[in-house]
Amino acid sequence: MCTYNGVRYLRPQLDSVLAQTLRPCEIIVQDDGSDDGTWALLEEYAARCPMLRLYRNESGRHGINGNFFSAMARAQGDYIAVCDQDDIWEADKLAVQARAIGTNWLCSAFSEPFSEDGYPVQVDRRIPNTHLLRNVYICELPGHSMLFRRELLDRMGGDADSILWYDTQLACAAAALEGIVFVPRVLVHFRRHAGAATASVPVGGKDLRGAGGYLWYCVKHHGALQAQVRRRFRTVLPMLEGWGMESPSMAAALEMSRLQLGRGWPNFVRKVAFFVRHGRYLHHAEERRPVVRLVRALLFVFTCGYYYRKYI
Repeated sequence: MCTYNGVRYLRPQLDSVLAQTLRPCEIIVQDDGSDDGTWALLEEYAARCPMLRLYRNESGRHGINGNFFSAMARAQGDYIAVCDQDDIWEADKLAVQARAIGTNWLCSAFSEPFSEDGYPVQVDRRIPNTHLLRNVYICELPGHSMLFRRELLDRMGGDADSILWYDTQLACAAAALEGIVFVPRVLVHFRRHAGAATASVPVGGKDLRGAGGYLWYCVKHHGALQAQVRRRFRTVLPMLEGWGMESPSMAAALEMSRLQLGRGWPNFVRKVAFFVRHGRYLHHAEERRPVVRLVRALLFVFTCGYYYRKYI
């Protein structure tokens, strides 16, 4: 668990971790310089929980990536579960995931958003796409839902300075090894509030007018959005190459990354052809209607930039 000024919501989360039916062998909490009483609350829990180990970043704030990678590196167990400071776990979260992970590298599950202060939430119960081609664009498996083998850190290394969040890197590494299992059950209650580091207002647009406006936006701003796509893949490609992992998923992701960094009409046509071949792996959930899947794949050369619209 990583903390920063989370005293308002921290107690329910710590209580839910301590109430697990499968007790963790250690609880590592690393604080990133809180000044709101978070540290005092952590010390209160540590005084009565020998398994709880506290660390405090004394040399300035590390940020989300730096704090999580540093905290995860301290883990001594064979498996690591990532924990946010303001969520609430189901009592059997660890037990369910420990049973489900099997020989896989990473296990995820549904985390259902909730709010107690009117912050907007949106629940999506579709089984998320765990393929590497999807996760290099936008991570479908939030860190707080993950249980993974500690060896995964050794296979991938950690880049605290990357533009990719730590959970994206973990999901991509596990997907590159083709070792992700998903439990279709809510195991984490994901608190949404304006003070959260990942706070964002859900966007809709399921009707035809919304879909049309979404596509028109992507076409109209294609140049600016494509610049952000290239920015992302300038990080993705060396990351994937550096891991040295071999699998069909990795081969496809490397090909796509190079296409996304290419320019010109011949490259554009090759990208469209690639998206058509791999259409089932591109979107949040698998599209089972062949014609709709084809259309969405043809348009993905434009719509893939929509994830990065806030940067233009």
